[in-house]
Order: sequence, then C-alpha cells, then structure tokens
Amino acid sequence: MPRWFIEDRVQDGVRMPAHAWQRILEGLCAATPPTESGTIHAPALILWGAHDGVLPRRHQEALAARIAGAELKVYPGVAHLVLWECPEQVAEDMTKFLNSVD
Repeated sequence: MPRWFIEDRVQDGVRMPAHAWQRILEGLCAATPPTESGTIHAPALILWGAHDGVLPRRHQEALAARIAGAELKVYPGVAHLVLWECPEQVAEDMTKFLNSVD
C-alpha cells in the first residue's frame, strides 16, 4: 500500500472532530448485530484477515453460521484492513462469489 494512501487516511481521521468519533463508537457498541435482529436475508461473503486484532475469528464464524448462504473467506497474513492489504485477491474472490449467487 503506498505511503501517501495511509497518510491521506490519517488526515481524513484527524479532520473529523473527536465528538464524531465518539458518537460512531457509541453507535457501534449500542447497535443490535444484524444476526440478532434477523436482517440479513441474502448470501454474504465475509472477508477476514487471520491477523485481525480488532474482530476475532469466532465472531466471523458466528456471523457466517447465522446467515444462510454465507461464506467466510480467511486471508492468511492479513490484518483488519483486508480491502487495503490484498485488493487484487479481494476483487478475485468477490467476483467468484458474485458469479456463484443466483
């Protein structure tokens, strides 16, 4: 990933006021997970990096188990930012998944 891209993301985050970050975090913590409210009714591709220090694998496995037609794709050597860390592999896996869905 190019250094300029990371620096640009950091600057985006710095520009956002602290109260906005706090509200976002509060919303995430207070939200009912989609698997608990029954709102996901479509096949889903769940992408997870094996070195993710934010979201544990057991949560991804539980999510996949609760969504009919879900597929969990684990990327070895990848952390939390799967889309940034291996975009070509994600694009290939997304294309394959979408082509398999009716």
